[in-house]
Amino acid sequence: MLLLRASSTPFAYAKVDKMDAEEARHLRAQYLIHKVLEEKSPAARSRPPVLARVKARIGVRLKKMRLAVRSVRVRACRTLQRHLRSLRRLIALGGQGSRSGEPAGSPS
Repeated sequence: MLLLRASSTPFAYAKVDKMDAEEARHLRAQYLIHKVLEEKSPAARSRPPVLARVKARIGVRLKKMRLAVRSVRVRACRTLQRHLRSLRRLIALGGQGSRSGEPAGSPS
């Protein structure tokens, strides 16, 4: 009972008049008409099949190209790291390195 009474607050609940059957049918009809008009026609919704196939092919080719570029890049980075590692070892040893002509156990 407290909710139906007018209140001093601006967002208070108020009693709503009931809608008669004819007005309800009219609103429902308007809603259904609006809903039907909003729907897209089936011809506009579906893409032409040729265009869809071309787009799919382009997508597959782009994906393959991305994967190929990535693998080439990874290989190049690994090769560069390997070369830099061997260069670092060469510099760290100061050019002395192991002598391949002498046996491992012989004194020098």
